[in-house]
Amino acid sequence: MFEVKYTDLGGRIGLLETKHGRIETPALFPVIDIYRQELSVSDIVKIGFNQIITNSYLIYKRYGPSIKSIHKLLGFNGTVMTDSGAYQLLQYGDIDVDQETILNFQKQLDVDIGVILDVPTGDSGRMEAEETVRMTIQRAQKALDIIDPDSDETIWVLPIQGGRYLDLVEKSSAKASEMPYKMYSIGSPTVFLEKYKYDIIGDIIYTAKRTIPWGRPLHLFGAGHPLIIPFMVALGVDTFDSASYILYARDNRIMTDKGVYRLDSLDYMPCSTEVCSKYTPKDLLELPVEERTRLLALNNLQVIASTIKETKQAIKEGRLWELLLAYSRNHKSTYDLLHKFRKYYNLIETHTPRTIANPKGRKLLGSENFWNPIIVRHLKYLLNDHEPRVKEIKLYPPGYELCGSIGAPEDYIVSPFFGLIPLALCRSYPYSQHDTSSIVEDDMCRRTAMVIVTFVLKNNISKLTIYNPKRIPCHDHIIMGLGKAPGIKVDQID
Repeated sequence: MFEVKYTDLGGRIGLLETKHGRIETPALFPVIDIYRQELSVSDIVKIGFNQIITNSYLIYKRYGPSIKSIHKLLGFNGTVMTDSGAYQLLQYGDIDVDQETILNFQKQLDVDIGVILDVPTGDSGRMEAEETVRMTIQRAQKALDIIDPDSDETIWVLPIQGGRYLDLVEKSSAKASEMPYKMYSIGSPTVFLEKYKYDIIGDIIYTAKRTIPWGRPLHLFGAGHPLIIPFMVALGVDTFDSASYILYARDNRIMTDKGVYRLDSLDYMPCSTEVCSKYTPKDLLELPVEERTRLLALNNLQVIASTIKETKQAIKEGRLWELLLAYSRNHKSTYDLLHKFRKYYNLIETHTPRTIANPKGRKLLGSENFWNPIIVRHLKYLLNDHEPRVKEIKLYPPGYELCGSIGAPEDYIVSPFFGLIPLALCRSYPYSQHDTSSIVEDDMCRRTAMVIVTFVLKNNISKLTIYNPKRIPCHDHIIMGLGKAPGIKVDQID
């Protein structure tokens, strides 16, 4: 049902088999409201989406229980996912359809992916959150009398509740993992996403991913802002849905890969989509409301599609960390979330490949790379597992053209990020496939010096010979640090 093809950090490119086609993940399910849909299903398909989501509860209320095929109703032969009405529960406190009715209705509609009628947590108090977890688990167990996740062709989704209370998220995830559902979701995150509380969403996803089986896909409801997509994917979200493309359009807001802008605040179009190339902000504001909304929705969905493709390419090339660094600078919430990735290290390091076919050059710029998984992984190896064979070693400046032509395998190249790179490894990934700036920040130098001094002391190195010290990154910091390690002889050779 779900096959993982490539991984990087906690993200993955996978293939999800459904009754009406194969989806390559990460994938967005655009939300369709057939009562009010300025952008047609055919428009959405032309952009490249062969999967959509709609609300089975609203269809039941608007069209009655006699509807037999969701695909015929929508005029769409791709993958259809249906929500169960939990969002309406969150918004209005109650709905007038029970779980048995809504599950049987989804079965009748022949949906590809269906969701049980969970009880969303939202941003509630502790006692209410505990009750939503208890009731969702109870409903998930009772749903097994109506559906059979093991044998049904429909993929049934079990939402994980708990909200900001991570112990409850962990409990919900553990209970969910004991049941035979083929897919999980993060329940009711919309209230946090709308307020740009991405750090809370990050914690929830991380907590769930540590518990649920790796081979099951994870869905995130309501995640349609282009800035958040690479981060959610990097934490292990495989599919997500959103109506943001149309809601923003109705509010005269235009999406770009740098953020969202109000149309009336612009003099120039800040993107290069077809809409941005053809129209000015003034042109769009002068159009009839319905046509303007349609064009903005087209633009917004194209931007989301482009972001997903960019994220996939980064996963395949092993550059997802670089993409997070670039996106983190576009909003304070993404910048704050990036710094939380130190907390998520165990998850993202586990699934970061150690080797990559035809790797692209890594760009290591700035101190945020201190918790880049490939850097942390190397430092763990250097300071915990690597043992030099001699007590007198040589240090060389960066320059991988020197690999194999200087020194001995037990000598080292100095790097402002990796600290020390053994010459025996200097042609392997990722050591010979990265670029750094000639400008090295002071805090990076202090860290580099600390790594080298720690390595020297741990391994009882008696003599260091430093070649071409003028080219050694952070040379002054290294010499100062070694001065605090008595008994070590240091020679410098120009």
